[in-house]
Amino acid sequence: MFLYDLPNLLSILILVIVSFRLGFIPLWLSFFLGLFAFTPFFLNNVLFSAGYMPDQFQYFHITQSIRSLDLEFYDSRAVETASWMLALFPLPYIETIQSLGFFNRMLVTILIIWLYKSKKLRGWPLLFIIFYPSLLLYSSLALRDTLVLIFMIMAVIFFIENRRLLALLISLPLLFIKFQNFFLIIVFFVAHLYFSRDSLFFKYRQIFLILVIASLAPFLMTIIDILDYSRLNMFIEDGGYRGSYEHMRTIEDFVIAAFQSAPYFLMKPLPWEADSFLQFLQSFENILIFIFLGFMFIKTSRFDKQIAFKWFVYLFAALSIYGLVVFNFGTAVRYKFPFIVIVIVGMAYELYLKHGKLILNKGSKQ
Repeated sequence: MFLYDLPNLLSILILVIVSFRLGFIPLWLSFFLGLFAFTPFFLNNVLFSAGYMPDQFQYFHITQSIRSLDLEFYDSRAVETASWMLALFPLPYIETIQSLGFFNRMLVTILIIWLYKSKKLRGWPLLFIIFYPSLLLYSSLALRDTLVLIFMIMAVIFFIENRRLLALLISLPLLFIKFQNFFLIIVFFVAHLYFSRDSLFFKYRQIFLILVIASLAPFLMTIIDILDYSRLNMFIEDGGYRGSYEHMRTIEDFVIAAFQSAPYFLMKPLPWEADSFLQFLQSFENILIFIFLGFMFIKTSRFDKQIAFKWFVYLFAALSIYGLVVFNFGTAVRYKFPFIVIVIVGMAYELYLKHGKLILNKGSKQ
């Protein structure tokens, strides 16, 4: 079965080589993209058991059955829709659980080449998305997270470019593969309109904010109840006892829990909370990510405080919502990494687009 994945690997390597020969990417970037194309071989049943992330088997079996035209209905529409997207991706073989890892690795390779060539991603943000361990890990497994990341990051970039209808259309698949991320992208759209000086909403941003709050107010307790219900289910699923669960009954409970959950969600698992070698590595990754985010926000604020503040507010909001409902450490790392990537790339791209600045060192400009 190993031989069946070689054509998938070679497809990625050919893409990298052609991109280099066409001048789309430099030699050093093509080297690392080619090197990391091999990572799906070294994860499942090597670094950890494939059963550690058992939902990989769902995506593998469904995409394989779609390719075999053995069509049937499945319990999870999100899993089935994501599997259809992967099955239609033009790589030749789905014969092992590693196969879809190469599919996702190809998608991320295309994304990085596009960001470098078309969006002028350079410096620290570029190095970050190349070497970010969680991105490398989850983009090399048989999961939907890479699709989620790509739809989110493209929607964010197009919205920053004021191609708002295209951004909305690009974000629509999220409704079917991870609906909560679709609503969090809408939160970004609203935040961007509120903070952007070149937006028609900026002059009337206070009225705009009042209208948004007024439209949400009648449904606020319903939203809190839904979040509380989801939170309870995930608490029990992670081994918690119903009797020890603390409900969110009021708006005050919700606000307090949200403010507490955001920083903890960013840092979980803490080193002393890790119960496996992989989680122990992820706990140290969290510390490095915290430091790097601080560095990025400080560098960005030196050029444009409003851009830095807007992205900080959005990251805090996204982490708060997920932090409220996610208790499992592995799930926390998996759910938050797309938002970390989006904030780093989006902040850097918006700074470049508005000021011609690339976050390499102070005062850099290309």
